[in-house]
Amino acid sequence: MSPGVRSFNADEYIGFDESASKVMDAVFPSNASSAVAEECIYDLILGHSQGAILLSALLATNINLQRSNCGSFILNGAAWPNPYDEALTSLSAQNTQHRIMKDTRMLFIMGKSDTINPIESAKQVHDCYKAAGLDVSIVYHEGGHSVPNGKDLDSERAMRDVCDFILRSVREKADRVDTKV
Repeated sequence: MSPGVRSFNADEYIGFDESASKVMDAVFPSNASSAVAEECIYDLILGHSQGAILLSALLATNINLQRSNCGSFILNGAAWPNPYDEALTSLSAQNTQHRIMKDTRMLFIMGKSDTINPIESAKQVHDCYKAAGLDVSIVYHEGGHSVPNGKDLDSERAMRDVCDFILRSVREKADRVDTKV
């Protein structure tokens, strides 16, 4: 991107399609050549910073990911993916029409002192997924553009909340798999 241009104000993401393809191939290796990807090999997918931005845009635009069994996503230090504004803002209508992502859960981790990606930008992404009917939640921490990593009570509380989300996600996916067998 040009100097002064950030993810939340860029007009395009050069290389997005290539990055998205690599992510999809990694998440669905047995379906890489298939038109429909269903069996996600991960219990949850985590994106940090640019990875969270990529993940939010990919989930808003990729029908295979939306219809897959990837049930949980963690977005840490996310920002508004400006080139995919329309995809995110239309999620509510799209989800109502197609009943996609019904079992999808998302956790946003937001550092109150994040000077890299404004917390308001992450909240905007959160609000679009919430309006689409997804189970979304936020864990705030006093730190910046990182996972909560201090030894203070706030960081410990935030990490417990993140760990609880991960454990709940793994158990819920295991339960869904068990009921299919």
